[in-house]
Amino acid sequence: MEASLELYTVTDSNCGCCLTADEQGGNYTCADRSKIFTFREQEVLARVRASSDRARSLRHEIERLEAHPEKREDMERVLGELAGLRRERVALEEERLDAAEERMRQLGHA
Repeated sequence: MEASLELYTVTDSNCGCCLTADEQGGNYTCADRSKIFTFREQEVLARVRASSDRARSLRHEIERLEAHPEKREDMERVLGELAGLRRERVALEEERLDAAEERMRQLGHA
């Protein structure tokens, strides 16, 4: 499951948070800032990546265990862990959205 967040930005330079070329030495607009992540967002994204990596390895293990029906207990353990990762991923997605909204509030977009 992959979700995306589209950050809508104001293209008018009167938004109050964009710096002009004179102030910054180059354009540094809301659109530019939407690509900069806070420490909280970076932490959440790192946890999402780690969870995705673990899920990938569990899916490979499931494929391997499908060839060995006698290892039913191992299969149930792996399937349970994968289900737990799915629940964790949903919670992480909510946290990621909260962190992105927090960043936008810090930038002055209420």
